[in-house]
Amino acid sequence: MSIVVFLHGLESGPDGLKIQALRRVAEALGWSTLAPDFRGMPDPEQRTQYLLNLLPAGETIRLVGSSLGGFVAARAVELAPSSLRIEGVFLLCPAFDLPGYPLTRPAQRLRGHAVRIVHGRHDEVVPLAHSLRAAEAWQCPLLVTEDDHPLHKSIELISSFLADWLRQKVLN
Repeated sequence: MSIVVFLHGLESGPDGLKIQALRRVAEALGWSTLAPDFRGMPDPEQRTQYLLNLLPAGETIRLVGSSLGGFVAARAVELAPSSLRIEGVFLLCPAFDLPGYPLTRPAQRLRGHAVRIVHGRHDEVVPLAHSLRAAEAWQCPLLVTEDDHPLHKSIELISSFLADWLRQKVLN
């Protein structure tokens, strides 16, 4: 079985506009989906441990994370035991390397098409340069949109990018 897990950001929730739209895309393609609720859990390490305990062993897993959820997705890949088959991450304005909020970009064993990043050119929360560095280091596709941090104006474009990624067989 295959599952896509959607991870919301610090100030949003599992029923947000973006997650619901992307969740419909994944389900239309036959993926099971899950969107844990991290509200009331501001600590990224606590969120990561909660996620790792929630993920089903033996299933093919892809993580889709927005902002702080993007950091949590990448961190989960870094810390996941071998019993978890996380084969890809799709990151939306991932919260890496923010001053005053020590979220250094996690080490990443996934590379190339196993990772996709989307970032708004007009993001005032997480600088685009942080995703550019991550995409270069991980040799992965980066979609830059004419949007800001929530990416609400780009949902159709992001949905298409996600659908393309979910249709691909990802090799680690």
